[in-house]
Amino acid sequence: MAEIFSGKRIRKTWIKNRMVLPPLVTFHFSEDGFVNERKLHHYQAIAKNGIGLIVVEATAVDPLGRLSEDQLGIWDDKFVPGLSELASVIHQEGVPTVIQIHHAGAKSKLNGHHEKISASAYKDARAMTLDEINKTIQQFKAAAIRAFQAGFDGVEVHGAHGYLLTQFFSKTSNVRKDQYGGSLENRLRIAKMIIEAIRPVVSESFIVGIRMGCNENSLEEAKTMAKAFEKMGYDYLSVSTGLDASPIEKPSDFPYDWIVYGGTVIKNEVTIPVIGVHEIKTESQVRGLIETDLLDFVGLGRAQLADYRFVEKLKTGEPILTCLNCQPCQWRRDGYYCPRHIQLRKKTVNDLAD
Repeated sequence: MAEIFSGKRIRKTWIKNRMVLPPLVTFHFSEDGFVNERKLHHYQAIAKNGIGLIVVEATAVDPLGRLSEDQLGIWDDKFVPGLSELASVIHQEGVPTVIQIHHAGAKSKLNGHHEKISASAYKDARAMTLDEINKTIQQFKAAAIRAFQAGFDGVEVHGAHGYLLTQFFSKTSNVRKDQYGGSLENRLRIAKMIIEAIRPVVSESFIVGIRMGCNENSLEEAKTMAKAFEKMGYDYLSVSTGLDASPIEKPSDFPYDWIVYGGTVIKNEVTIPVIGVHEIKTESQVRGLIETDLLDFVGLGRAQLADYRFVEKLKTGEPILTCLNCQPCQWRRDGYYCPRHIQLRKKTVNDLAD
């Protein structure tokens, strides 16, 4: 039985406890893809909290494949100095960090007009040519090199949430007739080509993980995908949703979300570490998942957005500011408007006045 503050390795990196900050985009925190002081403060505050691992948010490998105008960038060497500073402030707190590398494909959202690309003609995107697929693989490779140069401990390839790689994995969005379509092996080929491109150009200890969906076509196929990713050489799996959010069936007595259930099922299929996510917000949930060996690590997203000191407070027994589950989450607007952060700012002002 694992304990939440027990350590575990991912590849050769020691993770001091079983809690992870998953990749959560900090909307409107910066402009033009560059790291700034606000971004540095956000990640350093969570690192000080004592988290085991930080996965820095989705970072674009292609300027035309961005989620938004303000998404972090890693498609050019000009971003390396800021990313180096970000890795450094996290490491100063004794926390390893990987950065998620990402291409939105058909889900790209930019101002103005540009041609969107996907595995096949999907929504308002057109099918990629073989040359474009090869270019994209090289963009992921170049992004990993920049992450390595910036001092990150690894990268997480984004293969979930309906973005470009998911558009290859899914039978719904991929109807290609060449080596990238049809069979599962072919639909996963781009993920195989990406890790084969990355591994020779980084250090032997550099982590390469992948985020995947537990509902990609079906839970049964997702289990097969997970085993394939392990065989390709990925170092860990972060299990979330695939092309869409269609739920998989879970046992009626399973006390957590269906996405968490998918992660626990996939953990039984592989030997590499599995990170589970979604609606894990309380100490009892963390302990229930780790201390019964249902997952190797838990991703604490909104729990830590609501209270930067979540992990520290688990140790000290202080009351935790729990996420209020605002609909929509105010972090999608700007973390400044999160009710918990408003509450903390008011408390700081009152303390200074006393």
